[in-house]
Amino acid sequence: MAPPTVEQLCKMFDNSVLFANATEADMIHGIEETKKYKCGVFVTQPFRVKQAVKLLEGTGIPVQCWVSLPHGLDTTTTKVSIAKQALEEGAGELDMVVNISALKSGDWEYVEQDLRAVVETAKPYNVVVKAIIEVFWLTDEEITKVCKTAVKAGCGFIKTSSGYRVDDPDRIEHAIKLIRAAVGPNIGIKASGATWSLENILRYLKVGATRFGVGPAEKLVEEYKVKLKEGTTGLE
Repeated sequence: MAPPTVEQLCKMFDNSVLFANATEADMIHGIEETKKYKCGVFVTQPFRVKQAVKLLEGTGIPVQCWVSLPHGLDTTTTKVSIAKQALEEGAGELDMVVNISALKSGDWEYVEQDLRAVVETAKPYNVVVKAIIEVFWLTDEEITKVCKTAVKAGCGFIKTSSGYRVDDPDRIEHAIKLIRAAVGPNIGIKASGATWSLENILRYLKVGATRFGVGPAEKLVEEYKVKLKEGTTGLE
């Protein structure tokens, strides 16, 4: 595959400020960085959606909000409530964690209806829901099955993980291959966890990832500019 331009790669970045100790100043810095590099979206905490939408007004860059990080263990009613408030405040994308406990218990009916409830909440807003599946907890068979379940529920993207732990890059790469095989060419794949390095991002891109949860973006972008100029991206 031909390496993307710098601009194309930045559009694949979901630039994120998510951790519990992230301050308002951190969010504002992340938004300025997102604007500077024209990243695809800016990702923030639910209670900051309204402010982030205002700060990004006129840029064309949507705000993405997470639902039920990091384990997806909130009730469906709670997830719908979080999603609805974020949508009403202007969120343009939702990243929702699958209920990992229900999945590991084999309660696929619950997993599907839980996802579907948030998808249906987002439909009137024309907003895509990504299903976060936390691949490090799952067997290969579970990865395949939850991906098919999420697509059946109406999700437009599968996301490898929440990024709340340091994931093994080899495991993420393997999972992306499984996800692509399970969902086909028309569903997006967002790689997260182990996306702190450009080397990993380019590996994931090569095997089928289409979006990347990153933060901060600056180091990755500047490093990619050098690699692109030198012809050492590994995608040539």
